Amino acid sequence: MNFPLGHISSLCKYTGISFTAGAITHGFFSGERSFWTAAFGIAIYLVGGTLEKISNPDKDHSWTDVLAIGIVASIGLGFFTGGLQHFPDSPARSSWVVPVGFAMSLLAMYLMEGKGKVKVRSVLIYGVISLALVIAASLYSLSYFNEHGGDGHSHDHGAPAQVAAPSMKEVRIEVDDTMRFSPATWEAQAGEPIRIILVNKGKVDHELVIGTEKEIIAHAKEMANPSTKGHHHTNEVSAKPGQVAELVWTFKKPGQYAMACFEPGHYEAGMKGIINVVPKKH
Repeated sequence: MNFPLGHISSLCKYTGISFTAGAITHGFFSGERSFWTAAFGIAIYLVGGTLEKISNPDKDHSWTDVLAIGIVASIGLGFFTGGLQHFPDSPARSSWVVPVGFAMSLLAMYLMEGKGKVKVRSVLIYGVISLALVIAASLYSLSYFNEHGGDGHSHDHGAPAQVAAPSMKEVRIEVDDTMRFSPATWEAQAGEPIRIILVNKGKVDHELVIGTEKEIIAHAKEMANPSTKGHHHTNEVSAKPGQVAELVWTFKKPGQYAMACFEPGHYEAGMKGIINVVPKKH
């Protein structure tokens, strides 16, 4: 065995799974960038499988195993690990992504390692029982998180309000494809719930994410990573073209906060703004 080449192959395979899992958990079904992230992850996984075969030629894996079955394995492992990681903040999607990923990984494992070596009957018994347990656990988790809510990756500078009162202050923010918020600067009081109304007059998706300047900058760097997409935070509201969306928010402390849109390329194009939060008036 060629040890250095074997190590590199392992790095490639696990990196590929990580990219695929990232694409799944951050919006594989909602953005072109995530599609290409998944494709890149699968490709890297296949490179790892190819290097593994070259480094260990005595291992009984055909090129069909490495390439065709490798695709099933990388997607299945990406589905399973990604779905588990983000079950709290995307339970509806994870409830079926996890079982599908488990089934795909099981199939790939049998075709690559078990075919002709273990009895089909024993694999079927194990597969039916284990998949049933995974499905049951996923459905229970879906019910639990729908009832209690997930972690939502919330931030400590504010909190979403559950009910919008008729007398609540409203801030209407319009967006279009000029990549600007209108207004780009507005004021709020600490401790006062605000109904933020996002009106999308453009032809592409837009969003509004609230945070401190430090958080927004850090989030911009995070979103620049190809494996990151499709966040669903409690401090974020998004609207499809021609639609209106709302977020009820309460800032806990006075200070200057920021807002931004992290759809691909929007923040870089200048889609950002300032929120001045003043002390609550008594």
